[in-house]
Formats: sequence, structure tokens, C-alpha cells
Amino acid sequence: MDPLQALRQREQELLTTLEATGGGRWAWDLRNHQLSFYGDFYCPYGLLELPHRQRTAYWRSLQHPDDVAITTEQLRPVLSGKTKRYEVEFRVRNSAGCWRWVLVRGRTTAQEGDGRALRIVGVIVDITERRATEEALRASEAKYNTIFHALPNPAGITRMADGVFLEVNPAFCDLLGLTREAVVGRTSQELRIWASADESSNLMQVYQREGKVNKLPMLAQRRDGGLVHGLMSAYPVPIADEECFVFVFHDITREQRIYNELQASNSLLQQAGRLARLGVWEDLPGRGPVYWSDVCYEIHGLPPGSPLPRDYVQRHVAPAWHDTFRNALRQCIRQRVEWNVEIEIVRADGRLVWMRALGEPVVEHGRVVRIRGVMQDIDASKRAQAQVREREALLSLTLAAASLGRWDWDLQTGLIQGDVCWLAMRGFHADDQDASGPVPWQHCALAEDIPKIAREIDHHTRHSVTHFDATWRIPQHGGGVRWIRNLGKTVAHDAMGTPTRMLGVSMDVTHQHEHQEQLHRLAHHDSLTGLPNRVLLARCLAQAMEQARTLGTLLGVAYLDLDGFKPVNDEHGHEAGDHLLVVAANRLTRSLRATDCVARLGGDEFVILLPGLHSYTDCEQTLRHVMEGLAAPYSLGNESVTVTASIGYTLYPQDDADADTLLRHADQAMYHAKRAGRNRFFQFDAASEREAQQVLAHTALLHLALTQNQFELYLQPKVDMRLGTVIGAEALVRWNHPDKGLLFPGSFLPQMHGTALESIFGAWVVDTALDMVMVLHNRGLVVPISVNIAAPHLQQANFADWLAQRMACHPQLPRGSLRIEITETAALYNLEPVAHTLLRLRDMGVSTALDDFGTGYSSLTYLRRLPLETIKIDQSFVRGMQDDAGDLAIVQGVIGLARSFDYRVIAEGVETVAQGSMLLQMGCDLAQGYCIARPMPLEDFVHWMEHWQAPLPWQQATAALSS
Repeated sequence: MDPLQALRQREQELLTTLEATGGGRWAWDLRNHQLSFYGDFYCPYGLLELPHRQRTAYWRSLQHPDDVAITTEQLRPVLSGKTKRYEVEFRVRNSAGCWRWVLVRGRTTAQEGDGRALRIVGVIVDITERRATEEALRASEAKYNTIFHALPNPAGITRMADGVFLEVNPAFCDLLGLTREAVVGRTSQELRIWASADESSNLMQVYQREGKVNKLPMLAQRRDGGLVHGLMSAYPVPIADEECFVFVFHDITREQRIYNELQASNSLLQQAGRLARLGVWEDLPGRGPVYWSDVCYEIHGLPPGSPLPRDYVQRHVAPAWHDTFRNALRQCIRQRVEWNVEIEIVRADGRLVWMRALGEPVVEHGRVVRIRGVMQDIDASKRAQAQVREREALLSLTLAAASLGRWDWDLQTGLIQGDVCWLAMRGFHADDQDASGPVPWQHCALAEDIPKIAREIDHHTRHSVTHFDATWRIPQHGGGVRWIRNLGKTVAHDAMGTPTRMLGVSMDVTHQHEHQEQLHRLAHHDSLTGLPNRVLLARCLAQAMEQARTLGTLLGVAYLDLDGFKPVNDEHGHEAGDHLLVVAANRLTRSLRATDCVARLGGDEFVILLPGLHSYTDCEQTLRHVMEGLAAPYSLGNESVTVTASIGYTLYPQDDADADTLLRHADQAMYHAKRAGRNRFFQFDAASEREAQQVLAHTALLHLALTQNQFELYLQPKVDMRLGTVIGAEALVRWNHPDKGLLFPGSFLPQMHGTALESIFGAWVVDTALDMVMVLHNRGLVVPISVNIAAPHLQQANFADWLAQRMACHPQLPRGSLRIEITETAALYNLEPVAHTLLRLRDMGVSTALDDFGTGYSSLTYLRRLPLETIKIDQSFVRGMQDDAGDLAIVQGVIGLARSFDYRVIAEGVETVAQGSMLLQMGCDLAQGYCIARPMPLEDFVHWMEHWQAPLPWQQATAALSS
């Protein structure tokens, strides 16, 4: 076959294939504007029946108007030569008037030189059925999407291979609190959807085992950590040749909560039933019981779940209650009414117990089909009721035997009524007309007791858990008063909880009250004079002190003792003495105001309280009146005697002490009056007492500081200005106060003066100074240390022996290591004993310096008689010698005296180099003061010695004097 023939055969096969698909051919000659149509495809459109020249326009008229723009737009690039291929879908109307979808494909087969198309050929195919299928598919997809997105339950599609979410609906996103974009493409593990890894593992196990998942309980979690209970369902679906599954998660959180609540409620009901011993039962007429709850079994002593008794009445109802129980059942069935009975039943163990049974008919179609109800174990309450009745009977007997009256009080109306015994306490007989019926409670009490009773009622109604307990006086019907104690308890309340009724008993306590008053008087009053005793005095004194503080007045507290009472008592006997005391007590009472108080402490001692005073003159005026009354003669039989009084008093709050101390102060003042000649009064000096107390307090504080090692010795150097050497040091005490810091001697040493602590402190100073000398000695430093000795310490007879014992504890120390400094006051008194002590000290190698010379008496007598070594010029003269001629003369005089007696002289308080130079010129080589060094701790002193040098002017002055 030649090529042309083969080509024609190939063309014929293509045409046959095209006709088999129902398609047609077309050719468009653009040069002649001629559109040619071929094939049976065009027959339904009536195109082939028209002449060739009309076919083009007719075909265009068949196109749907809405598709013309699309076809034109698709054709434009083909005509211009930009592309050779043409494809478009549009609608055309056939001869039957139906619109058909067609697919037109074409290709440019001829072009001009500029590329524009000259001829286009192509095919046309009817695609109406395909388009219908596509539309149906799109509608189905739209329906699926609508249902998928509107589904209230979380749903989605997951790829089996990796668990990645391919699609999720809005409900799923809302559950997790994430957007769709944040979920799609990620796994449940990445998103941490499930409460635990076991949830996802369990899901896959069920799916792989059964090929699907149907309502599997699972627990999801929100982003905020909240847990979501749900049921998971999943089914396989292939998507794009991948195995996937569609899932729906039904949120049952609300159902779970309701279920839990119902279960909890049911548990509570069951627990309430068990606690109340309340069981549920159901009975079918003619058959007997068909259902019992566990409590029903327990009530009858049967194991739960055991066979129900068909002959219940015969087996478990006590014979005495057979008819009652059967009649209740018959009446329920016949009259269709509820019933309620309390009967005794026979338990399985044979024991009789009380039970309450309640039932109601269940009516269907006009007849009773079953009876349901509850039964309750009331055995304990029944037996308790019996016990109550027994106790009430016993109580009635007890009340009658104890003569207790019972009463009933209406708290709303205020009316009260009682039994026969209660009426008798009010002085009534049972048959008295005036005693019948309730009466206002105010009629059963004296007027002055009513406010107290009202307060007790108010307290009880506001605190009803407490018992009402009040004692008051009841006026008797026939005259007189009885003391009655009333005990009660609220037994009823209104809807607002306010008490409305109170029951109680009354008892006559008249004899006890009278006895109590007698005991009270004996406990608070003196049996001889009837005056208040110490106990009542303490109470009156406390009240008077409070009144003085509140009103701003003075309270006089006087302590009185009779002068000459003991001789009267000894001479005339105790009876006469007691008579005198009674008369004296009466005179005291008459001499005082109604607001005053006088008490007897015992013997012939009395205390008088005088409140409301404005000055001490008010107090002394009253005391003079008291003394005048007591000084009048007393008749003792046929004789007359006279006694006077010594009185000491104090005024509060000028004397701001406590009650016991006020009495002690008044007592001390009374002894002053006695010592001053008796028959007088004396006022306590509160200021002196306060000062003494402050001294005691300061002394105690200092003693505590000493025991706690709060004191420390500082060393101030003594130097030879001419030689530039250190000749010794003075030990000066400092107090390392825990709150105030470092304190100087002037702030605490004066407080020790004259106290026992002064010598104790001096002993500590000596011991500490010896320890410091020992430290310096061990370091190769020979530095004598001087300590100040107080006058009382020095004047002790054994001072020298004591110091010798202290020094014996340090045998390594050379003689002269310890020196003492005393003041002129210490040497002035007891001159001979002091001189003897100083001589003994000098023999021990302890030299003495006279400190602050020139500030005291500066007597030449004790300068001559005392074995001194050194005189110290007081710093006040050294400080003023450059400006004051008098101070200069004193300094020169002291230096001259020292030379005359062959004493060394040391100038204290050298604060400037110029002062030192001036002293050198006057012949005083030894000095101490701030110019040289301030007092310092031991270690600082050692360091200072290594570096100190005399100032240059002193060296120059020394050189000038030497030349």
C-alpha cells in the first residue's frame, strides 16, 4: 500500500472513531469567512439542513448568550497566532429546544506571514452527561462539606500511615481551641489531644483488630488542661490511593457529669436510706413481695439477695399485728389509698423489733396492679420513747421529792404558769382563785430584780445553747420574800429561729442565800468591830484607785496604829481591850465621810481610805479630825483611859505604786510618826522612794552587766615628756552596752557609789588589771598599770590582805607592776587606818598616787602623814593654766609641794603640745592626756607603744633646758 493510500485509510479510521463517540468535525476558513460542519453530530441541531452560507450564522445563534463571551475570549489568542490550540466548553440549543453542553477542540493548520490564523480545524463532542455527572459530584461535595462543617461533634480525616490530620471540622477546632490550619498536617501526639498516650494506643489497637471503631470511650484534653469525656467512632476510607479513616468524637462531658451527679445522688439516697434504716419494697397482690432493697433484708436479719418470703405475714409479722397489717393491705387494694402502720416484726434470729411500713397503690387501667412503699427500722426510737416515759415518771417523782416547781414560760406573750409546787413557792394554794391561769412574769419578781432577769432572758435567747439560770426574789402572796433559783431551757422557736417557749424548774434557795450572805459578811468583815477586813479592803482599795485615775483626784491611804493600846490591854485584860477597839472603830466610822472606808487589819492597826481629795491638806484635815475623835477618854468599867493614834499616809497617784506597795508606804510613814513622838501623822516621801528604787534598778542592771562581761578596761599611757618614754598606764573602764554601744564611766560609775556593788566592781578592776599586766609582762613589756580604788573599798580593814591574795595569783610579776590611785575623799576620812593600809601596800611594792589633787581639801596634813608616791594635778587646772592666772598658780604650787615632799607629779588632761611644753618649763616632766593618746584596748596599747615618739617641741624644750 502506497503512503497516500495508507494516509487515507488512517483518516477514515479516525473519522469512524469520532463518529463512534458521537462527535463531529468542523473547519473554519478565515480568509473566506466560511465555517464547514461534518458528521451526524449536527443533525439534532438542524444545521445540515441549511444551505452552506447560512450555517455559520445559524450555529452562532444556537450558542447560549452567557457563553458567548467565554468562547470569544478563548478564540482571540488563536486568531492572533499566539497559540495554535483551541479548546472551550459551552452550551448550544438543539432542535428540541434543550441546551446541550459541547466540548470544542481545534488547531490552526494555516497561518499568514505574521502568524495570524488562516484555517482552523477541529472536533466537537457532546459532554452533557459528563457535565451532569460533574455537577452531581460538586453538589455531593457541597452537601458533604456542609454536613461535615455543620456537624456538632468533632470530626475529621486521618491518614493511617502516619496519623496526620487531613481534614477537621470546626467542632474539632473548637474542642481543642486551635485553628484548622494549626491542626491539618499534624498528628494527635504533636497536638497532645489525648489525656495520655494510652488513649491513642488503645484506639489503634481496636481499629486494627476490628477494622473500625464504634463508640470507644476516650478522654481528650483541651489546651487549658480541661478534660473531655467522649465516644470515638472511626471507619476506613481510601483517599488518593491512601488508606485513611473518618472519625467522629462524640463529646459526652455533659452526659458524664449528669451520670456522675445521678450516681452521687443515688449513692446519697442509698446512704441516707441506710442511715435512716429506710428500705424500699414492692408487692404484687396475690403473690407477695417481689422486691426488697438491702435495708429491708437488714431489718429482717436476712442476707441481701436471699429468696423473698412468700408468706411474709405468717413468717415475719408478730402474731399480735397480723390483723393490723392485713387490714392495711386490704384497704389499700380495695379503696386505693395509702397506708401507714407501726408494727412489731420477727427477725430471722427470732428477735422482735419495731418497724414502720408505708405503702401506696399503683393503679393501671382502673385496678391495683402492685403496691410499693418503704419500711423503716424504728426499734431504737420506740425503745427510746419508752425510756423517756419511764424517765418522765421518775423525774416527776424526783421533782416532788426535791420540792422543785415546774413552770412553762411563753416568751412571746411574757406569760408564765406552773405546777402546785411552783404556786406554793409564791405563797399560793392550789385552790386559790388568784393562782389560776398564767400571769405576767414580772408579777413573780421584785421590781429591783426585773432588769437583771430581763438581761438573763436576752442572753439566753441569743445563746440558746446555754441554760437559763437566774436567782431572784419572789414576793409572797401573804407577805414576805423568798429567794428562788430558776433553771430553764428553750424548747420551741418560730420560723425566724426566735425562741418562743421555755420550760424549767424553780427551787427555794432562801436558806442557802441567807447562809451565803452570812458567810460573805464573815469573809469580808472583822468579827470584832464589823469593819471591813483585809479581803474587802483590797477590793475597796482597787476600786478607789480606779476612781482616782478616772476622775483625776487624789486617794489618801492612811495606816493607823493606836498609841498606848498594849498597856491598856495588859492591865485591864483582853475583854477591856476588845471593848476599846469596838469603841475606837465606831469613832473612826463617825469621823469619816460616807464615801470613806476604814478597815481593821488586826490588833490595834487600821487602814483608812480617803477618796476624792484635791490636795494633801484635805487629807491632813480629815486625819486631824480622826485623831481628835480617838483621843477622847474611853470608859472601861469604873476607870477612864486615853489612847492616841500615830498615822502614816500616802497620796495616790502622786505615789504611783500598786495597792500592796501603797499600804507598805503608809505603814513606813506610820513608823516615822511613831519615832517622831507619836500622836501625829506623817506623809510618805514618794520622790525619795522612787529615787531609791531607781538606784536599786540601776545597781541590778550594772551587776548583770558585770556578770555578762560587758565591762572592759582601756589603758591610757603615762609618759615622761623629757625622756620620751612610757612610764605606765592608767586603767579606765568602759561599758560595752548591748543597746547603747560604748559608754564612758561618768554614765554609770556614780550609780555604784555607796552601794555594795562598788567594792565588787573594784575587785573586778584589780583582777582584770593584774591579768593585763601579766599579758604585757609575757610580751617583754614592763608597764605598771594604775587602778582607781573607791573610798569604801580602800577603807575596808582587810583591804591590804585582800590585795595581797590577788597579787599572789601572779607570782611572776615584779614589784611595782600594780599601782593604785585614790581621791582626797578616800584619804580624808579615817586617816590613820588608811595611812596604815597604804604603808602595808608600799611594803608589798604597790605605790599610791593621789588623784585629782587640788579639787578637794588639799590638806598639807594628809600630804605629810600619808605614804604617797605621786600627786596627780587635776586636768581642770592643766586645761586652764594658759589662760587663767589662778589655774597657773595652782599648777605651780602643786609642782612645788610635790618637790617639797619628794613626790612625783603627773599632769592629767594634757590635750595640746603647747600645754606639755609649758609643763616641762615648770619642771613637770610626767603627763597623760589626749595629746599623748586616748584610752585604748590592750592590743591597741601594745601597738601604740611600738610607734610613739615625743612631739618635736617637747624634744626641743628638753634640749633647751638641758643646755
